[in-house]
Amino acid sequence: MKASKISDRIILGLFVTLMFCLFNPPTVFCQMEKLGIVKYTPPKGWTKTPKENVVAFSELNQTTGGFCIITLYGATPGTAKPKSDFTREWDNLVVKTLAAEANPRTETQAADGWTITAGASEIVFQGAKSLAFLTVFSGGGKTVSVLGVFNNEAYMKQLEAFVGSIELDKAAAPNPPTEGGKLVIPLPTRPLTVADLTGEWGETAGFTTTYVDRYTGSYAGTDSLHFRSKMTITKNGGYINDFFAIRNGKKIIDKTSGTVTIIGRIISIKENNTAKYVVRGWLELPEMTIMTVCGPWYNDDVIPEEIFTNPEQGANLNKNWVRRK
Repeated sequence: MKASKISDRIILGLFVTLMFCLFNPPTVFCQMEKLGIVKYTPPKGWTKTPKENVVAFSELNQTTGGFCIITLYGATPGTAKPKSDFTREWDNLVVKTLAAEANPRTETQAADGWTITAGASEIVFQGAKSLAFLTVFSGGGKTVSVLGVFNNEAYMKQLEAFVGSIELDKAAAPNPPTEGGKLVIPLPTRPLTVADLTGEWGETAGFTTTYVDRYTGSYAGTDSLHFRSKMTITKNGGYINDFFAIRNGKKIIDKTSGTVTIIGRIISIKENNTAKYVVRGWLELPEMTIMTVCGPWYNDDVIPEEIFTNPEQGANLNKNWVRRK
C-alpha cells in the first residue's frame, strides 16, 4: 500500500463523513454500543477486545494479509485546547507506540461544542507498511480518541463508517474559573487590538451613600446613583457611549462619541478629553466576553506602575465591561 499517496485522501474522506454523519447520524440497523459518553456502531463480525475505558475492534484477512485495528479511547480530561489535546493523544498513542512522525498534517472542524482534529502518518506495523489515522474529539474539558491502523486501502470504508457512527452529547462548557467563590478574570494571553474590542459593551453599576451628622449621629441625607453605559466600538476605532443614569430620582441621559485606540494594555477613549483604562482581565464565556479595566486616568495623568504589576493596587477603580455574543 502506498500510504504516502492515500493519507491525504483518507483525511478528506473521513472529514466528509464526519461532516454529514457525526452530529446528524444516519439511521442504523446494527445495535449501537456505549463507552462512557460515547455511542458507536461496532464493525460487524470483527473481533472485540474491551479494556477499561478502551475498546478495540480488529480484522485479519488470512488470504491477503490485510488487517485493520480500530481502537476507541473513552473520555478523559482534556487540556481545554483542541490542538494541545491532539498533540498529546498523537504523542501517546501513535508516536510512542508506533514510531510515527511527530507532526502530521491535520484537519479540524467544529460542531455542537466539540472540535474534531484528525491526522494521519505512515508507519511500519509488524514489518508491514501501514497507515495510522487518529481522530480526536475535544469539548467540555474532555477528549475522546479513535485510532485506526491498517495496511489495506479497502479498510477505509470501515474506518469511515465507525467514526461516522459516533454520537456524542453536546459538550457542556467548562465552568469558569473561580477563587473563593468569586469569578476569576485572568489577564489576556496575547496583546489585544481594536478588532478584539469591536462590538457592544455594557457596564452597569450603582451605589447609595448614607450621610450621618458627625456630631449628633443623626441622619443627614442620602446620595444614590445607578447607571447603565452602553459602549459601541467599531472595527475602525469609532466609539459611541449611550449613558443612562438615575441620581436621587432624577434621570440623566447622555450620548457621546469619539475614538478608541489600544497600545499594550492601555485603552484610550478620546472624546472631549482622553480617558485611559488599563486592561486587567479578559475572559471568554459561551455567551459573553468579560473585560476588566482599571481607571480612568485623564489626558496627561500618569498611570502608576503598580496598576500594571499589582492587581490589588487601585482595585476600587476596577470595572467589568461585558459584551454579549
